Amino acid sequence: MTQPTYNFRTQLATGEEAERRLDAWFEHWYAIEPATMDQQRQGIDRIFTRRDTGAAFKIEYKTDSRASRTGNAFVETVSVDTSNKPGWAFSSQADILLYYVPGPETVYVVDFTKLRRRLPGWQRNYRLRKIPNWGYRTHGLLVPLDEFERMADKIIS
Repeated sequence: MTQPTYNFRTQLATGEEAERRLDAWFEHWYAIEPATMDQQRQGIDRIFTRRDTGAAFKIEYKTDSRASRTGNAFVETVSVDTSNKPGWAFSSQADILLYYVPGPETVYVVDFTKLRRRLPGWQRNYRLRKIPNWGYRTHGLLVPLDEFERMADKIIS
């Protein structure tokens, strides 16, 4: 079985639709501001400010439409292998990752500090996958969703 080559524009459109859905889910509890271009370059998609306390959090959204079929979260370690650009697991400056799995409509709320503490063990224990894109590959660890669930601060279904 050959690995599909991913198209950036298609992936972007899918991600933007998921972002709209996540914004709608969380707007009851948070004032949500889109990230600036500079923040986006830092791996930040939104700034969430709690409506009750005023506490603010930098948020990164990730959507994984394959996770429900594979049972694994794709934790990106290298974004672009031709330039050795670090993946979001290492490079994001967000406080919180909202990892959205369509299908079962599940969101894993993950503190990036916790995720990064687990990366060395995951690198030893889980398979690395190289995903072809046009002219480069993206590398990521296939972390079982039950492991991801144990690390998550909250799971929203």
